[in-house]
Amino acid sequence: MKRLIFLLLMVMIATPVFGADPLRIYVGEFNAVGVQAKEETKAVLQSLLTSRLNSDKLLTVSTAGEAEVVVGGTYVAIGKQYNLDAFVKTAAGQTVARSFVQGEGGQEVLFGAVGSLAEKLSAELLKKVEAGSVPRLAVTAAAPPVAQVALPSRPQSNDIVRTAQPDQPGDLQRVPQGDIIRPQAFYRGSPNQGEIKRLDGMYNLLAVGPSDASNKRLLFMAQNQSVAVLREGETRPISGFSLKATQKVVGLDYVDADGNGTAELYVTIMTSGEVESQIWELKHNKLVKLAENIPYFLRAIGLAGGPLKLYAQEQGRGDEQYYGDVYEAVLQGKKIVKKAKIVMPRYGNLYSFNQFKQQNGELLTVVYHENNYLVVYDKDQKEVWRSNDAFGGSELFYQVEDLDRVRVYGDKYRWYFMNQRIQVTAKQEVLVGKNEGFYVLGNARMYKKGAVYSLYWNGAALEEVWRTKDTQNYMPDFWFDETKSQLLLLQKTQREDVLTRTKGATALQIKKVE
Repeated sequence: MKRLIFLLLMVMIATPVFGADPLRIYVGEFNAVGVQAKEETKAVLQSLLTSRLNSDKLLTVSTAGEAEVVVGGTYVAIGKQYNLDAFVKTAAGQTVARSFVQGEGGQEVLFGAVGSLAEKLSAELLKKVEAGSVPRLAVTAAAPPVAQVALPSRPQSNDIVRTAQPDQPGDLQRVPQGDIIRPQAFYRGSPNQGEIKRLDGMYNLLAVGPSDASNKRLLFMAQNQSVAVLREGETRPISGFSLKATQKVVGLDYVDADGNGTAELYVTIMTSGEVESQIWELKHNKLVKLAENIPYFLRAIGLAGGPLKLYAQEQGRGDEQYYGDVYEAVLQGKKIVKKAKIVMPRYGNLYSFNQFKQQNGELLTVVYHENNYLVVYDKDQKEVWRSNDAFGGSELFYQVEDLDRVRVYGDKYRWYFMNQRIQVTAKQEVLVGKNEGFYVLGNARMYKKGAVYSLYWNGAALEEVWRTKDTQNYMPDFWFDETKSQLLLLQKTQREDVLTRTKGATALQIKKVE
């Protein structure tokens, strides 16, 4: 009798249940006609459609040999018109689904076009699957159950990051299943989930102001051509301003640079490729312009965890957009006056550096490499360490016209990408963002997830202290409010789509770090 029951269990385990298994899809290389950068466009279309087709019912795989169906297609551009066509075939070559989208616009509209195509193709394909028109392959049988054998216990290593819930606060044997993932030696309690607010608009930058009587902070946030002031917890701006179509906000900082006890809002603006920054002040809940046409890049930095100060750097030409040294700056009347000079190490500029102190008090400088690796320099500007992983990553850019590039690259603009801030705490922890995803269509970038890492210099390298869980969205900016031990994260939760007239949206999430 026991033998019969065992055999029945084996049969049940080995029997494939097709309805519960997603259809395995491989997206092949697309053909591209009438476009520049043909090979790059083909690869990009493949990557975009692969990510957008993936769902709980459709599983994209990395090779055609693993797939039950294969997707291919063609992108044709004639003038400003385009057509994007896709088909789905079985391993035997039978076409089971086909769909297309067409419209007007350059390659910048491909994000929305591929998304629309994926929706139509998925709907058509799922109908065919439900109707039984798509032949399914047998699923590999699960392995038979194995009797559990008690094994001798092994000590857990503190180098392993685990997500098991601790038995009690302060338990160093496990790591909390929360928003902050910590190596066990640094765990100091389970963080709160925090709050999150959805905001209309594609915000790129965040600056944090003071708290009011209700302990709510003022938040300054910028989109490409506008700046808004919001009160924490609210979604409707209390003040703001807009810019011309030829202008773009690439920096936003809130700091008291004239020493009068009231901070000012410093807005770094590119106007037709030239830096023309502005200074604003919040008076009676209304932004008032103090100065404009300032020929400096501006950034507020707390060097080595010290107080925020304003720093400035001139604009250069060509590849050297950040010219000369970085200077501490003060506001005198309506003018920016340069003071102490900070000589930059290699790869260092106003938007890519900070400093921290090691245990003996020596000052070290950390910068983003041009490929986003972190590089640490000593006081003599000698490189002492370089990360293996890339950090930072931003979709925010500005363009400078360069007509000499047209013949070689087919683009009359040079693209310059900003980078995420490097923040250093009073404990000398180095906080950096890390966006991951893929590059698309030459200079255009798109990231799909982000996180914040806290790193500490152990005498030889920067090692991880804690990190946030990956967001499921691109993270354009963050700020750590050390006084409240709270981390403010911007996330782009919905991208604009000119084809479907979808407006963009941003989420502001606040996490408690304990």
